[in-house]
Amino acid sequence: MAIKSKLSEQQNRVGEFFKWLPLHPNDITLLSVIFAAAGAWYTWQLSLWGPILFLLSFLVDGLDGAVARAKNLSSAFGAYLDGTADRIVEFFALLPLLLSPLAGLLIPSLITLFFGSCMTAFTKAYADHREAVDHKIAAKLPTLMPRTERVIGLWVALILFVSGRHDILVPLMWLLAAGSILSFLWLQFAVWRAGKKN
Repeated sequence: MAIKSKLSEQQNRVGEFFKWLPLHPNDITLLSVIFAAAGAWYTWQLSLWGPILFLLSFLVDGLDGAVARAKNLSSAFGAYLDGTADRIVEFFALLPLLLSPLAGLLIPSLITLFFGSCMTAFTKAYADHREAVDHKIAAKLPTLMPRTERVIGLWVALILFVSGRHDILVPLMWLLAAGSILSFLWLQFAVWRAGKKN
């Protein structure tokens, strides 16, 4: 709880620092997608610029919400756009691996990872939307492998891919895939348990 509070405090400071940007928070969200699309292209070309652009995409993605709060521009549409952009960025991160000569080895883990990632986000949002759990409870539902950990894992995978370390890449992708599925299942259980209390 103290870690979450510290993280929230840091995000507020970041938002205050960057609120001078002449961009709407939704523009910052879209910028993260543009960086990810460029990152996918460069990663597919086996250039280190790919992981660098993805790192920028991931950092910018964390900035939109902080700037929105600092500028008092938080909105339901902004939250929706951010969640949609997150899935698109994750897809772009997996795309070069899907199109690579390693695809035969990676396709099962890539599909599993993307399914688990999308369903984890969907489960939380849909439980809130359908009022299966209270809104405040839905926001705090735990996941075993949150997006931050998945993103860090994906970023490491992209570095391994462009550097030719496929011997480590394949097991890492399976580890991320397993983590995303376990996260989804754990969240299903958490929704069921929270829903039974209501």
